[in-house]
Amino acid sequence: MDKKNLSPLELLKIATEHAYCAQHLLHNNAEVAGMRHEISDALAPITSLMYTAFELTLKAYLLHEHKKINQPLRLMELVELNSDLEISNQDRQMIKTLAKSQAFRKGLDYELWEDRQHFQVFCSEILAVYERLQHLMPIELHPHYQ
Repeated sequence: MDKKNLSPLELLKIATEHAYCAQHLLHNNAEVAGMRHEISDALAPITSLMYTAFELTLKAYLLHEHKKINQPLRLMELVELNSDLEISNQDRQMIKTLAKSQAFRKGLDYELWEDRQHFQVFCSEILAVYERLQHLMPIELHPHYQ
């Protein structure tokens, strides 16, 4: 089995697919019907999808700029390495909150939201931040440019 490095465009395609899935879940009231018709909350999976979308997008930009990615980086480290994208402070704060929302991977919970409604609003807002990030990308990385 051969291993190959993905191009920035391939990374962006995967990132965009993750964001589309998150958007789809959010438009379905962030709920998923199980096999026995039980309803499961999809807000945490939405944040996981968006975390991956941001991570891959920021890595794609670094690779596009011919910068090496030697070790796994945290999301905020990727934001800092991409400082030339000029992500607004408000969007940086949203991305930082997104990163904190993934603390469950380490068995932690920061209790970031008062209730499900606040969590759902955050998910909607983080999708908007991702859309703004897409507009900051160089034209060569836009799918319609190809």
